[in-house]
Amino acid sequence: MSGQSLPTLPMWRVNHIEPSPEMLALRANGPIHRVRFPSGHEGWWVTGYEEAKAVLSDAAFRPSGMPPAAFTPATVILGSPGWLGSHEGSEHARLRTIVAPAFSNRRVKLLAQQIEAIAAQLFETLAAQPQPADLRHYLSFPLPAMVISALMGVPYEDHAFFAELSDKVMTHQHESGPRSAALLAWEELRTYIRGKMRGKRQDPGDNLLTDLLAGVDQGKVTEEEAIGLAAGILVAGHESTVAQIEFGLLAMFRHPQQRERLVGDPSLVDKAVEEILRMYPPGAGWDGIMRYPRTDVTIAGVHIPAESKVLVGLPATSFDPRHFDDPEIFDIGRAEKPHLAFSYGPHYCLGEALARLELKVVFGSIFQRFPTLRLAVAPEELKLRKEIITGGFKELPVLW
Repeated sequence: MSGQSLPTLPMWRVNHIEPSPEMLALRANGPIHRVRFPSGHEGWWVTGYEEAKAVLSDAAFRPSGMPPAAFTPATVILGSPGWLGSHEGSEHARLRTIVAPAFSNRRVKLLAQQIEAIAAQLFETLAAQPQPADLRHYLSFPLPAMVISALMGVPYEDHAFFAELSDKVMTHQHESGPRSAALLAWEELRTYIRGKMRGKRQDPGDNLLTDLLAGVDQGKVTEEEAIGLAAGILVAGHESTVAQIEFGLLAMFRHPQQRERLVGDPSLVDKAVEEILRMYPPGAGWDGIMRYPRTDVTIAGVHIPAESKVLVGLPATSFDPRHFDDPEIFDIGRAEKPHLAFSYGPHYCLGEALARLELKVVFGSIFQRFPTLRLAVAPEELKLRKEIITGGFKELPVLW
């Protein structure tokens, strides 16, 4: 493939959240494309909805983090014991089964009132601040951290500590070089979880760490795997929801008619959340999930050699007109069709019900509490956290 002029990633979103014109133009030429990644490597970018589902559900494609090592950008968690994204087959199913009860309908319903109370508390704290105030500091950053604290069974007062560590862990990393801040943060996070999990022997409860400790005692999982599972869930469950709240709010600010629809008809909140997830998911808009075919494969008539780098562009699939009508229009009343914001197949996001619940609480109440909520700066003045895999903003100054 070398020597050819290939489309190059990243293709950044317009004004931080709107789809990249380059991505839309490329996607219109077909569902799979040869591209050059930020690392300089060449590979394939899947932007078609059905083609993405095919790759994510095909056992012929191994996940990133499995040997041989994934290319940059990667995070320190790839290949770590218990990190679900790096396991497949029966091992992945075994580990997933151990943590699944923490995300059961029963557990999520138990958390619902806590999430509403946390949001209400954060709203009041925000309301007491001088204007403009940083909505990231007072809402989008602490809320998911406080919720994941409740899920895991760790003290609320620790949320700022582990949220800061998760930020460092999710910073783009390279495979070569000295021990990074991300690796040190990952090790510190694992040490924290190890201590909290062992403490559940004296203070058990209806939470993830108690579940994991029971799994260790029953021989279903090693302690290192259990720690990795908890650390991975903490990082993934916090970072992606922070960014999703911020992107969703910016979407509502940029589409005032849709915001007015939601305020006028609160029953639209479920659809509004799905449309935010479809059109404005976390990340830069060009990112996705890396897969590697074990053998030569053909998808949509495109031949992909074994061990090629295949990036499943989940955000790009949301603009496939074969699946979504008028996909470039933000419509909170859109007829529901499944999107891929939570991935697909064996690695479908375990925490999707919890994430949806957090988003419904925020978007179902924030404009009632702050009817005139608005950005304090022009959207283009916001600074995107490009170094963080999930994206989001360094600050989100608002007025009300």
